[in-house]
Amino acid sequence: MNNKNIPELPEEIGETMKQIGLRVTEMRQKVDSNYKKFSETHNLNNMTLWRMQKGKDYKMSSFLLVLRAIGCSPEDFFKGIK
Repeated sequence: MNNKNIPELPEEIGETMKQIGLRVTEMRQKVDSNYKKFSETHNLNNMTLWRMQKGKDYKMSSFLLVLRAIGCSPEDFFKGIK
C-alpha cells in the first residue's frame, strides 16, 4: 500500500488511536489470546486487526465488526477514552 497518500494525523489523534488499540487488544485477548485465530474465527482480516491493535488507521466498519466479535457496544468500549 502506498503510504504517500495517507495524511499525517495530529499527535493527539495518534495517541487516542493507540489507547483504542490497547483496549481492542485487551478485550480481544479475553475472547482469544491469538489475534490470527480470533480473526479467522470471526471472519476478519488479520492485518486489519493487527493495524487496529497497533493504533494505526482503519475503516470504521472494520472496528464495528471487531466490537461485535468481542461482544462490546461502542458506548461501552469508549468509556474513559478521551
